[in-house]
Amino acid sequence: MSGDGDARRWLPLYMEGGTDMTIVNGSLESALSKKTLLYLDKQLVVRSSEDGGVRLIGQIDLTNGDAMADALHRRWARPGTGTVDVAELQFIDLYGLRALALLSDAPLGRPIRLDNVKPSLRKLLTLLDWPAFTIG
Repeated sequence: MSGDGDARRWLPLYMEGGTDMTIVNGSLESALSKKTLLYLDKQLVVRSSEDGGVRLIGQIDLTNGDAMADALHRRWARPGTGTVDVAELQFIDLYGLRALALLSDAPLGRPIRLDNVKPSLRKLLTLLDWPAFTIG
């Protein structure tokens, strides 16, 4: 998922400022009203695309792993691709990976496809050898 079409599909929502995220395209209220926003906290933004894919932006750990998984579970309860773009994922701990991996059983019933995986995450996933993920 790259190129000019990618820029139109994933509208920027935040700008990093330390560990907090600040809305840059209008107010928080207008950002929350966008249909593509699935979850937002101080560390993480979860956005959906028209094709059912999801983009994770920021950091996932013990504090927000369950909330992220709940948001994706609700999204994928409807037909979707089960594809997650992790290009802007800065950090994910084992708890966050496990929360994401559990979604491959229900509601998807198939491996989660991770797109735009950074080398460090690719290495970790290779070491873990979890059948819950495929790397695109």
